[in-house]
Amino acid sequence: MKQRWVYREFPNHGDDLSYIIGVSSGIFAAAPEAERIQYATLAKKAEYCITKGVQFVQIDLESVSEFKAPDLKEQMEKIKRLGVTFGIHSETKAFGVEVAELDSAIETDYKFGHERLKEILEKAGEIGSKYVLIHSSESTPFLFLERTLQPTALVDFFGNPLKDFLLKEENKWLVDDWLFRKDGGIFMWTEFLGISLEEFKERTRINYRQSYQLEHPGEEPPEEEIKKIIDIHVQREKRSFLDFLQSRHLHYGPERFAYYFIAKWMEENKDPLWENIVKETINFFAKTENKTPKQWLEEKGIKKLSIDDENFRRYSYLWVPAVSAKYIWGHLFQDGTKYFDLKQIIKKYNMPLILETPMAHRGIEEWLRLPNPLQMYYLAKEVNEKVGFECLLLAMDFEHMLSIRLEPEKVIEALPPDGGSYVRVLHVGYPAALAPAHIPIPLGSEQQLYLYKIMYLLRKKQFGTDPKKDFYIVFERGGGPDPIKQSIIALRKIIEFLEKDVKPEELIKHPEFFGIATGEFASPERQWVIIREHAFDPLKGLIATPEEEYTALGKAALEKGAPPEKWKKEELK
Repeated sequence: MKQRWVYREFPNHGDDLSYIIGVSSGIFAAAPEAERIQYATLAKKAEYCITKGVQFVQIDLESVSEFKAPDLKEQMEKIKRLGVTFGIHSETKAFGVEVAELDSAIETDYKFGHERLKEILEKAGEIGSKYVLIHSSESTPFLFLERTLQPTALVDFFGNPLKDFLLKEENKWLVDDWLFRKDGGIFMWTEFLGISLEEFKERTRINYRQSYQLEHPGEEPPEEEIKKIIDIHVQREKRSFLDFLQSRHLHYGPERFAYYFIAKWMEENKDPLWENIVKETINFFAKTENKTPKQWLEEKGIKKLSIDDENFRRYSYLWVPAVSAKYIWGHLFQDGTKYFDLKQIIKKYNMPLILETPMAHRGIEEWLRLPNPLQMYYLAKEVNEKVGFECLLLAMDFEHMLSIRLEPEKVIEALPPDGGSYVRVLHVGYPAALAPAHIPIPLGSEQQLYLYKIMYLLRKKQFGTDPKKDFYIVFERGGGPDPIKQSIIALRKIIEFLEKDVKPEELIKHPEFFGIATGEFASPERQWVIIREHAFDPLKGLIATPEEEYTALGKAALEKGAPPEKWKKEELK
């Protein structure tokens, strides 16, 4: 029987509740000088929740070095003996950390990201973390790669050299057929050489013809010989291209080539991630514009859901998430020969890896590679069904979603019926699109009502309906002298009424939800008591009143007022 002491004020609810309210710890880098001692270690960060009315804290990890703090394991055991549990929010660019993303096709990033995540998972498991949370993707947006310098040592989704992937017998068609077909990978030639394959062949034909006629004036070279020369040049460029994919020289956006090849491979192999993510992403955007998928595709000029279709390829937000998901998938399905199998750590500690809705900088709000929880759902489902346990789960951050132009209601509505069961963590706060805001939730506010509405929708998709599983609702604190305020009370009210299954439109009949019923925090009776207690606060220090013949007056009162004789005269008037 799980204990949830934060709900004891609601005796009509049992101890089998799946919702656990928590707060985030905050970070050392953002703390004022006088308060930094509170964030100096993971244990100190974990203590933050003790006086906030909750027993769960999401610890913000600013550096993997924090796991090296002296006696960390013993200190965290003391924290747990106080009844405090915790999860780890891993490093992120939002904390100012240079993080290698798991969906990167750059060899150095893939290796660094995998090894660093391995260490974080292992250390978090050792100290008893309930989960490790990472942002799904904060990589350079695909559309911006062409202006970004990167090394061209590229890898496939398992982290093996992309060149080796393309030279495998079962994958040779990607180069020998697709890349050299007029109706196939022609755009790849344009990306690599600046001209199409047909233009390259024609240029080779002209150059050879001119060279031949210098030696044989007035004659035309045999057609068979021209074809042979063209083929030699094309094969030379093919070898050059494959070598280019393993170069460490800097070029603008070579990662695009890896994404193109993997996209085509997924398309041809009918990879479930490709099939589901592409289809549901199209459905999602069509529905948000009140159109059918067919109407939406026709308006975009998309004739085929293929990387070969120029318009489909141009709307990269339709297919890049599938490739991004495949790279994350690859990190979890290592055979252990080159990279460690992360699933072993996750299963050993029963500590799932959580993918959170990412946060984008201004100007690139909608261009992140894997932004939508709907897309992440299909990744988590594919992973968990394949491994047979809860290896990968999701976190929704409503503030992040709003900041990247995703309406939480529409995302939740698009989730399959069991979608909410995969969402194991919610990050909540005053719903603001200018992330990171982390503003408290006022009790009885429109913001509290809004959060209830979207959490009610998510509950209908099985969020928190399984009492055998823990579902975490975390208020991510901001700064200031009181960064929590009424947020925990507001969240308790939300959960109380979620458990009662009260429809949002019926909350008007329940003033206690807003804290204004008798005995509640904002009730009229309680407010009148507060008013009476403080009614004369503005007059403090301005009035001094003598008793009888000023015998009870202190020296300070006499100094403030008129002489005693005057007090007596005033009394007789």
